[in-house]
Amino acid sequence: MQTKRYDAFDEKVTQFKLKDRLTVIVMHKPNFHKTYVTISTPLGGTHQGYQKGDSFDKAHAGIAHFLEHKVFEKDGKDMSGAFAELEAQVNAFTDHTRTTYLFHATAHVFKNIEQLINMFFYPDFSDAGVEKEKNIILEELNMHLDDPYYIQYHTLLNLLFKNHPVKDDILGTSQSIQAMDKNILKAMHTAYYKPEVCTLTIVGDVDVKALKSYLENAITLPEPTPLSPSERAIDEPDHVAEKAMTKSLDVLVPSVLVGIKNMPAANMFMRERIKAQLAMTMYMDLLFGRSSDYYEQWMDDGLINDAYGLDIQHESNYGYIMIGSETQKPQAFHAALMHALTHLDETIVHQEDFDRFKKQMLGNFIMSLDSLEYIAHETSRYAQEDLLIYDILDIAKSITFDDVKKQSDMIRKDRITAVIIEPKKISD
Repeated sequence: MQTKRYDAFDEKVTQFKLKDRLTVIVMHKPNFHKTYVTISTPLGGTHQGYQKGDSFDKAHAGIAHFLEHKVFEKDGKDMSGAFAELEAQVNAFTDHTRTTYLFHATAHVFKNIEQLINMFFYPDFSDAGVEKEKNIILEELNMHLDDPYYIQYHTLLNLLFKNHPVKDDILGTSQSIQAMDKNILKAMHTAYYKPEVCTLTIVGDVDVKALKSYLENAITLPEPTPLSPSERAIDEPDHVAEKAMTKSLDVLVPSVLVGIKNMPAANMFMRERIKAQLAMTMYMDLLFGRSSDYYEQWMDDGLINDAYGLDIQHESNYGYIMIGSETQKPQAFHAALMHALTHLDETIVHQEDFDRFKKQMLGNFIMSLDSLEYIAHETSRYAQEDLLIYDILDIAKSITFDDVKKQSDMIRKDRITAVIIEPKKISD
């Protein structure tokens, strides 16, 4: 058991391995009544299969999300009710790189953690249960496919990426969902839901020694298995797959979503990658954030509205930037944004703006340390990188003005594409 103190924030973190296998991270929050707990596996929508020795066994698209649903099944019942009986609220989510299960509670914390671990590692897979879940997930998929803004986002990913599975729907397709069976679900679960690659994060006022003793006696972890997660290299060009396109959908207001491909350099160390992500976040926010000159000009010109947003993703083997807004002038906004992105040398980023933004970012981070939910999710996210959120603060502090200005080199015309959606025209 190792405890590290961060005196600058009056914070303390304890880590240990449950039965020398499952990483447990406890973020101490004295005098907090609520406890927030997550358990995560590095299985997300981009993972296409698992390793069995030297061979790769391919799985169906959407299997990570399907497993998220099935993990909640026990003896034909949904485990949400069992958590409610112990005064806990439970949930889960699947993104492109991981699946996370969580609960928060003010009572029965140890018992709820035991229940979460058992649910996570020992779900029931039955033919009848799998068939029943197919209809539920198909309905969820159809709801997504009825959402014009989801269609816009998903279409943009397919314009950005040629081979990378980030372009595929996390839920899969109707064909891949229908093809699910309990055997492939079991195999994928065995490969990715193994204690050695998962992380249990607990944020709250917890007696760690008592917790460790309780779990060591209450929990039996699955036996080691030859199946393991697969991190296959993906042959993905650094330029976009397709040019910009326009779609007619059921919307009242047109919308523009521009994507910039931002693939990380090969063999980049974790800290370098995170530093590059933070530097790019600063750069894009300084250029196009809600305090930027462009934002004010576009608002004044009626090119954007309050739906305007900026999103940056930078994972180990893919990255992208998305900028978009609803607009009554889609062609004009698209042209203005493209001009800005392809003439970055004409836009001056000032040192004083960088200094102000960096202080604001560091301040927001420190304020977020009072959010149990934020701490839990960021801790489980960076645990896969063998880092803690306090390490991220140190990386952010190290970013210089020159680091930020260099990010302009990553933005090239052949890395930019867009999806414009316009209202369907009413036929005569």
